[in-house]
Amino acid sequence: MLALFLVGVIVKNNELEASLEAEVSLFKKKLKFFSQFKGKGTELISVYIPQAADRSAVMGQITEETSQSSNIKSQITRKNVQGALRKIGNFLKQINFKISDNGLVVFCGNISEREGVSDIRLFTLKPVQKLKVKLYWCDNKFHLDPLEEMVKPNEYYGILVIDKRESTLALLVGKKYEILGHFTSGVAGKIKAGGQSAHRFEQLRIEAEKEFFGRISEKANMAFIPHGDKLKGIIIAGPGITKNEFLERELLDYRLKQKVLGSLDTSYTDESGIREVMQKSDELLKDAEVTKERAIMNKFLEEVSKDGLVTYGEKETMEAIELKKAKTIMVSEGLGWEVVKIECEACGTVEEFIIREPLKFKPSDLKCSKCNSPKVEELEEIDYIDLLIEKAHATGAEVRVISTDTPEGEQFLKSFGGLGAFLRYK
Repeated sequence: MLALFLVGVIVKNNELEASLEAEVSLFKKKLKFFSQFKGKGTELISVYIPQAADRSAVMGQITEETSQSSNIKSQITRKNVQGALRKIGNFLKQINFKISDNGLVVFCGNISEREGVSDIRLFTLKPVQKLKVKLYWCDNKFHLDPLEEMVKPNEYYGILVIDKRESTLALLVGKKYEILGHFTSGVAGKIKAGGQSAHRFEQLRIEAEKEFFGRISEKANMAFIPHGDKLKGIIIAGPGITKNEFLERELLDYRLKQKVLGSLDTSYTDESGIREVMQKSDELLKDAEVTKERAIMNKFLEEVSKDGLVTYGEKETMEAIELKKAKTIMVSEGLGWEVVKIECEACGTVEEFIIREPLKFKPSDLKCSKCNSPKVEELEEIDYIDLLIEKAHATGAEVRVISTDTPEGEQFLKSFGGLGAFLRYK
């Protein structure tokens, strides 16, 4: 019984971890989406509302800001700011000030890229951690700093590829690597001629090699030490025995030496060598996000090749969810769809529409599918992945958000439409 209980706990913990990963991935995707908006003036409004915020104080501030906005000199900016504030006030009344445990962030403003054309849109975001700040901010961009702090990476891996000609340093952050530097040496190749000249040449070569190793160690120390405990490991790679000679000289700082996970053979020592490490280090980087993602994508491709317990495509995946056949749902972070919920003012029909190009979307483009009336009211606009997560959780399925930073993730988006699922049964 104890064994069964422990297995159940492990499964639940894995499901919780996958759920949190999906939420954080979606949160990062939304922050990237909001960061692209630039207002013509100070007409993009950010409102941060902690869970325990006083309703009357928040609504009072919205009313006060609306009054103050009458002093804005530009007639167009004034009109857009007042329109956004009214929309925020109406939204908060509509949801009856129901705020999630982590709080709520409301972004609203004119996002139109055409001069003189107004397109005031309202977006909401549930933070992945509890909001600690109450904030009203009006600027030419949405204020994201407190939210970006919530999803700063908490683990890094260092990669160093080296031979006697060149070396490249990189940092693996999440599922993506960042090149920190590429360095070349003055080490000449060995010569076959004998005599004193050959001896002097060999001594110069040894000195140049020593200088190069020392320089690379210094660069690695400067690049990796500042990450402290967040640096989970370092891989040293390269062709031949040079990488081993580098390690044997013990030039790395003692704090880094104890974090060396191992060494790998690669054919290259430039960025191609970094990519080789990424492909060959499943065992050394088994705890890294990129390795976990590659594993699930390889399993998916294997199942596809043998017509196994997987499906892909929008229609097929949604059908698997609705029939409770889906066990694990995979969705690409590159899938930038939105879901708009509307209510027809003529017949009262409430329905959802999937918007595949949100930035080109206009509410006036929608009509009631039942009576064809263009008089519809937009009730809610949410990210498609949010809807997917909600539907998945209702059926006991887990969701994995697949990045586009890896070759496997890019293939998933381009070849499979960015939507797929592992099935419980066919």
